[in-house]
Amino acid sequence: MEKAINTLEISSSAVKLVVGFVNDGTPYVLYANKVVLENALEDFFVAENENIINAIKTLISDAEQILNTEITEVILALPAAELGVFSAKRTTNTLASKIEQTDIKNILTLMRKSKVQPDQTIVSILPQLYITENGKESTTLPYNEVSNTLTVNAYIHVLPIWIYTTYIDIVQKAGIKVTKVYVDKHALTELIDHPSYGTASYFLVDIGAKMTSISYVSNHNLFFNRYIALGGQDLTDHLALKFGLERFEAEELKVKYGLDTKNINVNISLAEGVSSDGQLVDVNLDNLYFETKQFLTDLLKRVNDEIEIMIETQKISNAYQHPLIFIGGGARLYKLEDLIREIKSFPAKFIFKQTAFGARDLTYAVNLGLIKAYSKYIKDIGDERSSFGALTRS
Repeated sequence: MEKAINTLEISSSAVKLVVGFVNDGTPYVLYANKVVLENALEDFFVAENENIINAIKTLISDAEQILNTEITEVILALPAAELGVFSAKRTTNTLASKIEQTDIKNILTLMRKSKVQPDQTIVSILPQLYITENGKESTTLPYNEVSNTLTVNAYIHVLPIWIYTTYIDIVQKAGIKVTKVYVDKHALTELIDHPSYGTASYFLVDIGAKMTSISYVSNHNLFFNRYIALGGQDLTDHLALKFGLERFEAEELKVKYGLDTKNINVNISLAEGVSSDGQLVDVNLDNLYFETKQFLTDLLKRVNDEIEIMIETQKISNAYQHPLIFIGGGARLYKLEDLIREIKSFPAKFIFKQTAFGARDLTYAVNLGLIKAYSKYIKDIGDERSSFGALTRS
């Protein structure tokens, strides 16, 4: 078994810790848990520092007890807000006339010196192609191959400094070291990069709690990302307001029935709310389905509008021939696939199904992608660790 990889995501709905490894391209989960914090983030800004810190400590302590091991470091997901993606190409002379991991580390050092805007920072360098002195190309590091030079083509992910420092700082305050960071949407592309899906280019719709993101992925690489400030929690709030329900009641109805139409003509009362003027409001499958479908239809229209903007501004060719893939906690809604089928502009569309062993819940998709990303990274580059200073857990 490969060494376990600890991954952490701080999302708008929860703090999530997943520990696992990769075998034959599939993540295997040893531990997965989350602490729900609905107001932890506001437009990617960390709003409840102490709650997040305590949540991280709780998850780490729980995982340590269950796995009987000490956890001191994590691979951290960062939000793709204002993401910049750039290409880079660098060459280095090999130290021993053959290619070793030291050579790729030297190239990464050169790439990290690339100039970016003063308010931005490089968060990830993703090697795509390795080229030897004689021009031989490989998508994996040609370790021990005789060559006086090594050239690497890579993509560089850039984020605002405040996002990078804020998220790392809050993990450090929990007494945990950040070994490596990846953009959350890149982690999702790593998860989807599996032979069973047979597609390398697609539009990815990640329905979260308060945000829905739309990403364009080409040849398994993340290029563009846009956000809509709507998600699964907003649907819950809509139902609670519409029917005069307590929020927890609306959440239970949403999760249990979703877009259920099996018994829509059976007028059975599911709940009773109170309107703003004090009138009793009866909730049944018919009106629950109507409100849920209307909300999601509006969301999907906005998703389509954002995709059209992306296609036009980025000049994406043959865009509607690419699949439309849905992922995220909001994509778990019962019978959502029926509504997705009504999207006419994309002939191919589907909800991503987990290929992991041990945590098939779509809310852990980013963590599972982090496990795959770091596993691939460490095979080619080695255990290159970022240094963020000494830490103590209190």
